[in-house]
Amino acid sequence: MIISETLMLKRQKWNRLALVFLAGWATLVYAQVSGRFEEAKRLGMTHIQDEQFDKAAGRLEEVWEQTQADPSVGEYLAIAYLNTQDRRNLPDFEKQAFAIIDKLVTSGKRVSFLVQHSHEKLGWLQGRELNQYCRGRLSIEKRHLIFAADKGEKAGEHSFDIEAPKVKSVALNEDDRRGTFRLKTDDRDYFMATRNRNREEARKIVELVQQMIDSK
Repeated sequence: MIISETLMLKRQKWNRLALVFLAGWATLVYAQVSGRFEEAKRLGMTHIQDEQFDKAAGRLEEVWEQTQADPSVGEYLAIAYLNTQDRRNLPDFEKQAFAIIDKLVTSGKRVSFLVQHSHEKLGWLQGRELNQYCRGRLSIEKRHLIFAADKGEKAGEHSFDIEAPKVKSVALNEDDRRGTFRLKTDDRDYFMATRNRNREEARKIVELVQQMIDSK
């Protein structure tokens, strides 16, 4: 009986040690994986800023395929897909980007697109290339529409952050294959195009902004 109790105590001791070891090992593995993901995310965001979209996609999809806990990874991965330099594979990347965007929108998260804002209304409508424009990120976030202009002519003067009720209308220029659309707010009209001149991306933007308008 004494021997049996001694063996039981030893087993319990070893079980506790094993649990402590496994917990420590799991913490170490989690820290390593988390650290790798954070580094991949950091590099991906840097590549986006440097407009190296294919490199950004490679880094960000590594994270997104394993964990979707951070919606900003999906937001910027979609941007990378839509602005790829690999034009041959754009249709496949576009499908992946739209799937991510739809998932983020359904869960109430922000989605963003890279766009150009024309300062030449007449020339834009006549199909001429732009000489006066700024460009930046157009974001749709719950009941807000945000344009953060960061490059081009007078970029700082054309940014906005407006609530849904101030957005009056949005329309795709169907006859223009350059991915152009017109946005009307309380204050002014904006003539815009997707950075990659992609009409299907412009169509997606118009669809999402219209949903925001309809939900007012």
